[in-house]
Amino acid sequence: MESLNSAVWTCLAVCAVAAGSDLATRKIPNLLTLGGIVVGLALHGAVGFVDAGWQGLIRGISHSLLGLILCSAFPLFSFARGEMGGGDVKLFAAIGTLCGPTMGFDAQTLTFLVTITFVLPWRLIRQRALMPSLRNAWISACNAVSPTPSRREIVAVKLAPVVMGPTILVGLCLAIARRGLLP
Repeated sequence: MESLNSAVWTCLAVCAVAAGSDLATRKIPNLLTLGGIVVGLALHGAVGFVDAGWQGLIRGISHSLLGLILCSAFPLFSFARGEMGGGDVKLFAAIGTLCGPTMGFDAQTLTFLVTITFVLPWRLIRQRALMPSLRNAWISACNAVSPTPSRREIVAVKLAPVVMGPTILVGLCLAIARRGLLP
């Protein structure tokens, strides 16, 4: 449990610095995210070695690598579609490496929930794109169920890119609070 607490504190620090950097420069430094990945692998490997020798080392590194692979899969797909930045993908990979796949998935799920529930509507309202987006959704829904598609045109709605760093930090904090890992 002590190693998980150390990993969670480290992950919180990495995410806090990434959120600040993302807000200030719209970039998350590779040194920060890749450093978080390396620290996660080293931390879990070292704790595993101390607990159970070489088998523990392999088990700790394997668990950390599993978190890296699983927690970067969906964000990598989103990155390939142009929906997410590369720094966000690497930050999710660092969270998975430091906190493991279960907590990494919790952080991801809660991040996307916060994004859909709060960030997206706020952006639509702020950029005056709420009504065109609702109209587009209505036309698309009508076209999906109607045997004769509507002749109304869908209006292109262009939104500025999302700064995900702070939202990822919120998702991680919610995951930590949900699990009761920190006092």
